[in-house]
Amino acid sequence: MSDKPRVHIRDHIESFGDPYISPEHLPDNTICKHCGALYVSGRWYAKGLAPERISHTPEHVTLCPACRKLRDRVPGGVLKISGNFIWNHREEILNLIRNESNDALSDNPLERVMSMETEGDEVLISTTNEKLAQKIGRALHRAYDGHLEYKWSQDNRLARVYWSREE
Repeated sequence: MSDKPRVHIRDHIESFGDPYISPEHLPDNTICKHCGALYVSGRWYAKGLAPERISHTPEHVTLCPACRKLRDRVPGGVLKISGNFIWNHREEILNLIRNESNDALSDNPLERVMSMETEGDEVLISTTNEKLAQKIGRALHRAYDGHLEYKWSQDNRLARVYWSREE
């Protein structure tokens, strides 16, 4: 057994929270006035997807963190797709992105695609959080190979995901 103290690498990483998510709990049965998501017991549920045992009667109204990010145009993740492969398989790729987005939304209504824009020969997808951008990038890589790269901003609030493939 070694006399050296164990070093916890994670102890040296500065943690930044999402400024759009309040550290304080909202009152139960808070509903988002824009998307209809329901907040109960410290968790947001997509409209109509809260468990049956939870009252669906809204008692408080607010904007959920995802709708506030959409309003303020503050992405948590940006996915850049490039390469001539995307133009020859556009519909398949768009369907994959829609499926990943819908899957994430049913799990967590705060994970959403904010925008999808074509800029030159690239497609830029902004998401409300870094996890969805990473998830879509992984799904593209799993389905079509290509090159996948992740980069995070200095403060870990924004993930940039790059996926490319030539034919």
